[in-house]
Amino acid sequence: MSEDLSGQFGSATVIPHDVALLILDCFETLIALRGRAYVPRRGVIEFLDHFTITRPETPRVVVSDAEQSTVEAALVQAGLIERLTAIIGAPTSLAVHSDGRQLKRLDAIVDQFRAPVHRTIFIGDSPLDAQAAHYHRIPFIRVPRSEDENFSFACLISGPSRYQSAEFSALFLQQYLRHRGQTDPPPPDRR
Repeated sequence: MSEDLSGQFGSATVIPHDVALLILDCFETLIALRGRAYVPRRGVIEFLDHFTITRPETPRVVVSDAEQSTVEAALVQAGLIERLTAIIGAPTSLAVHSDGRQLKRLDAIVDQFRAPVHRTIFIGDSPLDAQAAHYHRIPFIRVPRSEDENFSFACLISGPSRYQSAEFSALFLQQYLRHRGQTDPPPPDRR
């Protein structure tokens, strides 16, 4: 695993066949808000069912920095609660580190499920997720946020997918600008 965080840490998209623990971020990773309801992202049900059937001994744990009851309610609404082994929300899921950063307690989940760190995978959508994975030395897969409706979790089943987070960031910016009728990024605010 690289120590260099200058690029997109976690742009790999391979889940090894011997994975012992899957840790999944909740909001914008597994589920998205559509209107007033939380729904599973494209391919999430197939992804979770695949691991339930082929690797039933591999826990599928959701971690979030949102309150426990909020996470549970959203996962119930999305119809995913039965496909998960455990749900860990705030405050249990978070720790403040000596440098002041508040990061997810991935180490506590690894310890709770007695999984080897090198056989654990954390899947998330944000730079903070990547930082938590890097801090705890857990292999990480960064997926695009729910704005990318073309992305499907199903591509992670057999891996590697064609998704690379750096490429997605550039592509999403272009799509966003096109949608707003701009061709170039807005100039920096010079106030």
